[in-house]
Amino acid sequence: MNQKERIEQYLHKLCKEIGPRPTGSNANRAAVEFACAEFEAGGLSVERQEFDCMNWQNHGGTLKVDGQSATIAPAPYSLPCSVQAELICIRSVKQLRKADLTSKIVVLYGELCQEPLMPKSFMFWNPEEHQEIIALLERGKPCAVITASLDSNELIPVIEDGDFEIPCAVVSKSSLSLLLSGETAELTLRTDRSATRAANVIATYGDGPQKVCFSAHIDTAPGTPGALDNASGVAVLLALAASLRGNDYPYRIEFVLFNGEDYYSNAGEMIYLRSSLATPDEYICAFNVDGVGLRGSNISYSFYECPATLEEAVINLGRQTPEFEQIDPWPQGDHTLFAVSGVPAIAITSSKIFELLKSILHTENDKIELLDIDKLERLVDFLQHSI
Repeated sequence: MNQKERIEQYLHKLCKEIGPRPTGSNANRAAVEFACAEFEAGGLSVERQEFDCMNWQNHGGTLKVDGQSATIAPAPYSLPCSVQAELICIRSVKQLRKADLTSKIVVLYGELCQEPLMPKSFMFWNPEEHQEIIALLERGKPCAVITASLDSNELIPVIEDGDFEIPCAVVSKSSLSLLLSGETAELTLRTDRSATRAANVIATYGDGPQKVCFSAHIDTAPGTPGALDNASGVAVLLALAASLRGNDYPYRIEFVLFNGEDYYSNAGEMIYLRSSLATPDEYICAFNVDGVGLRGSNISYSFYECPATLEEAVINLGRQTPEFEQIDPWPQGDHTLFAVSGVPAIAITSSKIFELLKSILHTENDKIELLDIDKLERLVDFLQHSI
């Protein structure tokens, strides 16, 4: 089997056979076991780094406003509910500070629904305004919260937080006017939270005193096959690992498949931070691969806490590789984990990935057909030369 066929096989397994891989789900465990088997077949030593998490099940929801149906979906990780209550519609933080929310169904829209609110336990970036909004909602003790979608065409939630203790749904923008003119509503969310465990995958090749790390996240958001986010990154690392057999290096090559980048509390990243990254001096550098292989887009790289010699070497290699380019640093990704620990990091993604944040990523539209397999094959070659 050649490299291109191997990448295609990995993508088919992850996106078609296994499908959506939320942290803690049965499908997520199947993806972890598949990756472990592939690493072991390549002669790497494999560790499963386990942690506690939540398995969230979504069986849909319904909303009626003064007897009329509206299009909604449970927000990821929401508690279940079956409530009938008075509506209160709020569009600003100033209005939220003064409102009596007790036992009402709160509808957030306007300036309160311009961007996702960070989960309470997300430590890397959590603006004070986001914290205040969540705190005001929880102190107000409403019976449910409904947020306007972040997108006109898809139901994109504002709140995705398993620590948020109020049932929460997202309403389509086309149905928002019904709530704004309504008086009472009946909301049912058929969801379930249960305790479970998941695992990062850490595979190692060689035995030198220091490490070069290659990472990608194996989990997805609920309901998405996650081709760009991030089956393509996992497939590239599995193919890279398979190509190492027989080569000798003066350091260990570490492959990390994080399990939690699309999970509200980044549980997998946090256990890796507390254990493996507790000794950052062991690392020479880390490459994080996320969102690569988009058709019609260059593959891009960016630098975080890197010495000039490393940047120069990667830039020179990028110039020799078709459809590669350097872009400005961006904070959303597991490369930040290494950078804040003082490990030089290089993030690799698709240059146009940021245009898809609302319309494709975390939706059912993130399919294999978006990917250019030839680009992924070139990326494996690029990473081989980087080693």
